[in-house]
Amino acid sequence: MRLIFIHIVGLFFLSSIGFSQTVRERISLDFDWKFTKEEVSNAQEIAFDDSNWRVLNVPHDWSIEGEYREENPSGKSGAFLPGGIGWYRKEIQVADKHADDKYFITFDGVYLNSDVWINGHHLGFHPNGYMSFEYDLTPYLKEGKNTLAVKVDHSKLPSGRWYTGSGIYRHVWLTKTKNIYIPQSGTFVTTPQVSKASASVQIVTSLKSELKAAKKITLKSIVRSNTGEVVSETTTKYKLQKIGKITQNVQLENPKLWSPTTPNMYTLESVVMVDKIVKDTYSTPFGIRKVEWKNNEGLFLNDTPILLKGLSNHQDAGALGVAVPNDVLYHRLKLLKEMGCNALRTAHHPFSPEFYAMCDTMGFMVMDEAFDGWWRPKAKFDYGNYFADYWQKDLEGFLKRDRNHPSVIMWSVGNEVHKFTNEEQKILVDFVKSIDPTRFVTQGRGYKGTHIDIAGFNGHGEFKNVLEDYHAKNPDQLIVGTEITHTLQTRGIYRTQTWYRTKDNPAPWEKPEQFAKMENKVYKIPNLSDEEVFPNITNKYQSSYDNSIVRIGVRDDWNRVEKYDYYVGNFRWTGFDYLGESFNWPARTANFGIIDLAGFPKDHYYLYQSLWSNEPMVHVLPHWNHQGKEGQKIPVVVYTNTSSIELFLNGKSLGEKVMGKERQLVWQVPYEKGEIKAIARNKNKKVAEDIVRSSGEANSFQLIPSKTEVYANQTDVIRCEVNIIDKDGVFVPDADHLVEFTLDGPAKILGVENGDILDLSSNKAKFRKVFNGKCVLFFQSSDEAGLIKLTVKSTKLNSKTMTFKSLKVIR
Repeated sequence: MRLIFIHIVGLFFLSSIGFSQTVRERISLDFDWKFTKEEVSNAQEIAFDDSNWRVLNVPHDWSIEGEYREENPSGKSGAFLPGGIGWYRKEIQVADKHADDKYFITFDGVYLNSDVWINGHHLGFHPNGYMSFEYDLTPYLKEGKNTLAVKVDHSKLPSGRWYTGSGIYRHVWLTKTKNIYIPQSGTFVTTPQVSKASASVQIVTSLKSELKAAKKITLKSIVRSNTGEVVSETTTKYKLQKIGKITQNVQLENPKLWSPTTPNMYTLESVVMVDKIVKDTYSTPFGIRKVEWKNNEGLFLNDTPILLKGLSNHQDAGALGVAVPNDVLYHRLKLLKEMGCNALRTAHHPFSPEFYAMCDTMGFMVMDEAFDGWWRPKAKFDYGNYFADYWQKDLEGFLKRDRNHPSVIMWSVGNEVHKFTNEEQKILVDFVKSIDPTRFVTQGRGYKGTHIDIAGFNGHGEFKNVLEDYHAKNPDQLIVGTEITHTLQTRGIYRTQTWYRTKDNPAPWEKPEQFAKMENKVYKIPNLSDEEVFPNITNKYQSSYDNSIVRIGVRDDWNRVEKYDYYVGNFRWTGFDYLGESFNWPARTANFGIIDLAGFPKDHYYLYQSLWSNEPMVHVLPHWNHQGKEGQKIPVVVYTNTSSIELFLNGKSLGEKVMGKERQLVWQVPYEKGEIKAIARNKNKKVAEDIVRSSGEANSFQLIPSKTEVYANQTDVIRCEVNIIDKDGVFVPDADHLVEFTLDGPAKILGVENGDILDLSSNKAKFRKVFNGKCVLFFQSSDEAGLIKLTVKSTKLNSKTMTFKSLKVIR
């Protein structure tokens, strides 16, 4: 991962010093944009006065900066946050422009309905809010100052079924080439034959020429290992007209194969020459792996069976909206990796380029999803209104952009597509395979169609016997849980009686009486007590025991995965809580994640870790602050991947239990203040332990930063976890103090969050209540070096100060 960030930072540096003298240049255009959130006339014109506009950097999401208001037209789908119209303007300085230079601008993501101008010339309209797109600036660019203008029209809402954000929320790049070049996403690297001993690598390179006459060119393709060593190369001579395509093949001996546990990467360096003069260079990271989907046997990676331990995710990051810095994205993926997750689904659209690069190098398999719906809108103003005119162009760009990533093991063409026909599915699948015939294709809840390679099941597949009955009728079809399972948890909240969503806390489209008709198809979970131990909790919050489900719980579903070879794994809904798609005002979301909006793991995180990871672990729940319940039996649940657990209360053993098919161990423990300790053993040897202590009164803060040093590059971000502790340093799990943050030095606050779905406070304020003892602060470096001092304080608590270093960037 370190190499990825060095590469990205290096690109950022170039933007402030101009182009160097190498052949192909790519610089960041993220800094120093002018912005206004209002409809204005003629803002695309060069002479337009933007002196009163706000100066900011992109990525930028203006919706998350707004207020949560019930009357906002985004409604429950969009977390009750605002949309609107926004304008961005930026000056681009170009020096020494030559006749054979080509300039392209790439937007990694703009939400939604963007129009782009350069020097008053309209470059195009792009309605898709998730797909990268590019324009050729060359005909309109001039030496000296150039004016770039972008209008983003997100005035019609709802435009999605979840929180979408608004604005230029991903990176922007300026690329300079010569007039003979490899176009964007112009290489396709495949590995037709792979073994531990050798691998064949096929390289297909597209070429373009802006010259009138044909030109003899030479293409040299060099394959380097992750240490930079040249492991293979080949050269081809070719007569290039306007466009051309060259296919080359090389052989690698003893290749380092890619997998989630060994995410080895290679780099293809493509060099285009005319008369021995280099005209273009192009780098393509790729990996070598063998993916096989075997009927009735499952998924095999490099000849080894593997289960998809997967999560579906939306792209927002709570307080930061959809403008997610690289540091934050990496932290989120690292959390999932440590849990044992090995697969991710991009719900329900393409993610940022950085996401795929991190999945490549961290070791995640990806179900790469193109669309939510197709020709019929699912939200009133979504992409379905433009699908007929734009889907082929956008899908082609998506496939070509992502097809070299070894992490991408399958495509998904849609999700819960309303009333789709078999012919419509065929059109999409055939198109995908015309661009990339090497990967299998699925569709979220697309199992009724006959043209996908793997049957995708969403919520319906959670009912009893549904997967079994489908397999009986389709014995040669593998099944993947594209969106299984659905359970709900609120961090730090517990109920001992099992809740079923339809009956106990129905979604807006459900009625409690419907449960009677489905009850016999639901995987029931026994209550943990005869009477509710924790009454009087709002039904807006869900229990963090594994007992708040829709149709099937985590443990029962994973038992199915392990039982049936034709069920290759699943993508749980969801990894992280996400904004939007709530059950109604005043909730911002619906608590489906195993990690909350602040990035704090819920107890389900550790349940999955016990099912998915190999490193010995143990986790005890609930917390042990239950004043007023002295002597009352509290269900103490333990998750572990070890063979047995011995539980202690205040040093006294409560017995040892062996883990069985229930996938959890339960003790009924009469409450007394003190300490609960679980000792995990394998073969009678202690391998892990977990301790939960009762706390005293809240006294101060514990600050846990993601790092203590940043670079003064305007991009580095520190995530600082804030915990309320007592005088002995014990975490206070029911604290709800209002916390104030003061930041002195060269940095700015990006956001604050606590994970409470009912807290509608501003994400951009300098204060936040902790929720069940915790909150988080994000702050970002400026372009100045120096010391950054963070002070955290609250009434009746001792304040806490921590100092960080912002280091000078050496250019």
